[in-house]
Amino acid sequence: MTENNVSDTPVSTNAQKKTSVSAIIGLVLGIIALILSWVPIINNLAAVFGFIAFIFSIVAVWTTFKSKKKSGGKLAIAALVVSILSFAIVIGTQAMYGKAIDDAVNETTGVSSSQAAKVKNTDQDTEGDLKSAHVKIVSAVKGANDYENKPTVLVTFDWTNKTTKNTSAMVALSYKAFQNGKSLDQAVYSQDPEGYDSNSTYTELQPNANGTVTVGYVLEDESPVTVEISDLFSTGKAKVVHKFTL
Repeated sequence: MTENNVSDTPVSTNAQKKTSVSAIIGLVLGIIALILSWVPIINNLAAVFGFIAFIFSIVAVWTTFKSKKKSGGKLAIAALVVSILSFAIVIGTQAMYGKAIDDAVNETTGVSSSQAAKVKNTDQDTEGDLKSAHVKIVSAVKGANDYENKPTVLVTFDWTNKTTKNTSAMVALSYKAFQNGKSLDQAVYSQDPEGYDSNSTYTELQPNANGTVTVGYVLEDESPVTVEISDLFSTGKAKVVHKFTL
């Protein structure tokens, strides 16, 4: 009688684990984000890729270390590190590029570093410092009708040229008027009303010289008018504002 031979070779009870696809995708997207994070403007896209890579990496870490359904734990960790690193580089490079743009604009417009340091990136009521000027909003009163016989408001503000170059309000500043949250069109007069100087926005001032600007705007209704003045070229949020009741 022949006895059946029993094999001494152990039989594996678990199928070989597959490498986590999430880890692979996370690593690939993380590397793309890392490369793009150094490129100006495009690094905004890098932040998106980095975020998606981060999500895939978290899923990969869970499936490889917690549930142990997949292999590729080291790959998942690498993907997680790369995605976080891409985020950090995006933040750092955007701050660096933003400062470079500010410095370039300041140099072009003649803004000194000491004047730029004075500026508060917030709303300043009636009077305040901008990068290119010190501004005081004087008044907003009803003026004569424009050439289409529409009612207007005449805005007056004083300004001091704080740049190192000769400049005008039209070149250095952005001045707007609003009603009900909507910007008003500048008025065109067939005949200049009393107190209005059509050349005031074009008049150049030397550094630290003072000037007065008058600008007419076409009214929409009788609601209050908000005047906002800011630097024409600036990445900051500083502005001088005031609301007038007509």
